[in-house]
Amino acid sequence: MEELNVTLSLFFEIRDAEIFGGTGKIGYSKSELDLCVRNLEGFNLALYAQDQIKIVAELCKAAQKKINIITREEYEENMERGSPLYNDQKWEN
Repeated sequence: MEELNVTLSLFFEIRDAEIFGGTGKIGYSKSELDLCVRNLEGFNLALYAQDQIKIVAELCKAAQKKINIITREEYEENMERGSPLYNDQKWEN
């Protein structure tokens, strides 16, 4: 089997992080992983996603429970509407 070039992208909504304006603010981020592989049988996507949430939480100094994986469409809509850093959306607990 020939090698496959695969890009895995995850999009995040991050709430209450100081880097995005603090309590009540929502920020957005994405992570991408480029792979050149023969197969993805040993790749655990759920574990990868959980690990990425942990990394984003550490980088943004946010609680993991304040980070949600969102769709590419949600990410792009919010990045177009707001600042690349954060927008003025409020969220309810």
